[in-house]
Amino acid sequence: MTKRKPTIVVDTYGGAAAPQCIVAAAARMARQGVARVVLVGDVARMQEHLSLLPYDPMTLRLVGAPASYPRMPGDTQAQARAARLGLPIAMELLRSGEADALLTASPQALVLELADIHLAKLPGLTAVAAAAVFPTMPRASGDDPLALLLDVSGRRVASADELVAFAVLGSTYSRVVTGVREPHVALLSTGTEPGDGPPDVVQAHQRLKKLVGVRFMGNITAVDLARGHADVVVADGFVGHTVRGLLEGLTTLTVEAARYAWRTKMTWQLGLRLLDRGVGMLRKVSEFQQYGGAPVLGLQQLVLIASPESGEVAFENAVKLATRCTHRDLQVELAAALVRLTESQNGAPHE
Repeated sequence: MTKRKPTIVVDTYGGAAAPQCIVAAAARMARQGVARVVLVGDVARMQEHLSLLPYDPMTLRLVGAPASYPRMPGDTQAQARAARLGLPIAMELLRSGEADALLTASPQALVLELADIHLAKLPGLTAVAAAAVFPTMPRASGDDPLALLLDVSGRRVASADELVAFAVLGSTYSRVVTGVREPHVALLSTGTEPGDGPPDVVQAHQRLKKLVGVRFMGNITAVDLARGHADVVVADGFVGHTVRGLLEGLTTLTVEAARYAWRTKMTWQLGLRLLDRGVGMLRKVSEFQQYGGAPVLGLQQLVLIASPESGEVAFENAVKLATRCTHRDLQVELAAALVRLTESQNGAPHE
């Protein structure tokens, strides 16, 4: 494992917390020695925020970008325009080796578009996968309440090759970063039988069933996602994007319903107190976006995309996640897993 302190480059234009909370979180993580941090953005504005904070200039570096922050908070279009100028600078720092990971809360579609231009894929891949975490019931693999869903990019997958590769990438990430020894991997489909689903899913099922090194559990349907049947769920990018949006919407609805019940009637408050385990699950559901972000898997460099709603705590967690990925040599492990996949497909022996 890598022992040196990693350098994380952070795009300060993206998300509802830009730039103040991002700067504050980065300054704290750098001061605490979690990582060295490079902030990309409007240097004058970042210095204004830093003037009110304790920080270590030896571990926090500012890099200017030719874009100002939006005048009105919540102006997502202006944020995206600024990020379009700032992200290439951050990606060049990453590509050149000046940083070990990139963290951003800019729109996922924009990040993927610019990554296609400025960053290279791991050998053997024709597409990368944007991942997302989602809460589940307790799983046999451990205590982590969050499973991994990929691809959630919104892009259509053209063949079973990408689905198989995504299964390998997701399984490797779960094992290396989350610590699940043998992650359970499933395909999201229209039914649980091997022949259910579109042709690409059926073909991917056949290949994953025979693939050594991936603990493939078969197909699951959307209704099974939260039941904890799998640690990693693989889907077409368009389907995964839609499912993630639905899960996030249901999460918001569930939490708001509980808050309404708490505020409205004393008897409902008593009922919620009696349901300690249920309230605990609600808390996990409501806080899962504080996880810090999820990776774009398949790039030669590490890119993490945080939720646009991420606050200061979420960005701190994202820096910690990027650090953990770096310390555990995630990119090396992903590349090695893809080599083994290629060798198994070609019938070549591997260690």
